[in-house]
Amino acid sequence: MPSLNRVIRKLSAHLTDPVEVLDAAELAGCVSSTGCAQVRDVVRGDRVTLTGRVRTVLSGGAEDHLGVTAEVFDGTGSIDVCWLGRRVIPGIDTGRYIRVTGRVGTRGGRHVMFNPRYELLAGQPRRTVEGKR
Repeated sequence: MPSLNRVIRKLSAHLTDPVEVLDAAELAGCVSSTGCAQVRDVVRGDRVTLTGRVRTVLSGGAEDHLGVTAEVFDGTGSIDVCWLGRRVIPGIDTGRYIRVTGRVGTRGGRHVMFNPRYELLAGQPRRTVEGKR
């Protein structure tokens, strides 16, 4: 049985931690239960499936923006997901949950995934059982 001091310390940490830290921890727990890889564990060249929430969406034809680029955050880190040659992708919006599958690369020192397969999720990620939802 945990000691009273440890329980009080844990409770006070939850009460004083910034909202972003608590949100990231909750999201990381949801994502890990889906069986998908976590951003903090991926390396260049890995072919992975990641699940997370879209934090930002950029589009346009500028030199740095080759198409639609979304930053996907899973609670452990973020990855840029880029669909080349596209100006808009319906449903790819800030705050939306998404599952992407592709090969991880690097661009500008950040993880990036080009032209991944994607699935828009209706809500927060849920646990999958033997690949089915």
